[in-house]
Amino acid sequence: MTDKDLANFDKQTLIEMVLSGYASVNALRDTVENLNKTVAVLTEEVANLRMHRFGRSSEKGLTDQTDGQLSFAFNEPEATLDSAPELKEPELEEITYKRHKQKGKREADLAALPTTVVSHEFSEEQLYKVFPDGRWKRLPDEVYKRLAFHPATFEVIEHHVAVYAGYDNQTMIRGNRPVDLFRNSIATPSLVAGF
Repeated sequence: MTDKDLANFDKQTLIEMVLSGYASVNALRDTVENLNKTVAVLTEEVANLRMHRFGRSSEKGLTDQTDGQLSFAFNEPEATLDSAPELKEPELEEITYKRHKQKGKREADLAALPTTVVSHEFSEEQLYKVFPDGRWKRLPDEVYKRLAFHPATFEVIEHHVAVYAGYDNQTMIRGNRPVDLFRNSIATPSLVAGF
């Protein structure tokens, strides 16, 4: 807008232009004040956060009670002894604890489950290969139990491993048995996979 354009406006239009300019300036001034207040609040907040994070350690005075607040005592036994010297330190007594496995607990736990007996024996031909003179005797079987998991049911599989010994007391063999997942555990691959 040029000076000539302004000279051509009537008085009322010029007054309206000046008033609208003042209103715009006042609105901008309010906006600037609000932004300055916001900046001041945020600056104070940042200073507060920095003070809490990087400021001095507030550990001194923790043992003092201030304004009815609870206090921390880092050396409680000495603080208690200082405040009540009549208290004596309790005498130490020896506490012994022995934990014993309950005998028969595993058998009791497995007793209600169905049991399948699997025998691991040698054939006559295999025995004659190991004991060519035919002199061997069968000893009591090694018996161990494993817990198999079938979805929604359990079944105890009792393995009987045949044990043979020669009369020469030098040779002893056991029937072929599957490899255990964990030694002396009732866990089987199906049981572990089911959990």
